[in-house]
Amino acid sequence: MPEKNNDLEDALNVLALNGHSASIVLLNKYIDLLFRWHEKNNILSTRDRKYFIQRDLFDSLSMMSNLPEGHLLDIGTGAGIPGMLISFFRPAINVSLLDRRDNAIRFLEHAKLKLNLSNVNVIKSDAKKMNIEDAPKAILIKNFSNKIISKLSFEDKLIHIIRMIRERITNEPPIFMLTGSIALQLNDLSANIRRISKSSFHVKRIETPYFSTNRYLVEINHV
Repeated sequence: MPEKNNDLEDALNVLALNGHSASIVLLNKYIDLLFRWHEKNNILSTRDRKYFIQRDLFDSLSMMSNLPEGHLLDIGTGAGIPGMLISFFRPAINVSLLDRRDNAIRFLEHAKLKLNLSNVNVIKSDAKKMNIEDAPKAILIKNFSNKIISKLSFEDKLIHIIRMIRERITNEPPIFMLTGSIALQLNDLSANIRRISKSSFHVKRIETPYFSTNRYLVEINHV
């Protein structure tokens, strides 16, 4: 059993998730597994556990109250962020983790096996070619990017992602995107962009005691 993690305990208290004992056991095991894997395979952008808990984990679990019940698809999940983290607190629903990178897929398969996660499905695929049999109730995006997207303006990036998803996921589920202050630009999107993307956008600030820079959850719905 990993040692008690006071930073995790504090974050879960802020999120009012401290009563989920089975989920907390999984979280501790996952964090320990993740950072041991990261030492050799460089799967994260940080080696600081405290930062990971207060930024990546906190942001991910902040999403949960906004998500619908049912199958979730996390595109570009990397180390399972946010999808695998959310799966610990929603054991009754299926969470699909999609990534095209071998390193990420190896870790996800390893974590799924070690943590005995029966509600997690790992999919190795490029998002542009994904074939999801079980229609998701929501799409999650935190880390997804590629060479094309990285060069686009914010508005063009949104349109590209929305079109890519709707071409492959025909039931048009809502898209939930974790991002930084650039999300505030959504409030100034032209009517033309909303028309082109056939979407409505709702921006919610993530309340956190840990950082002065804000993070946002963007909900994108087909209209």
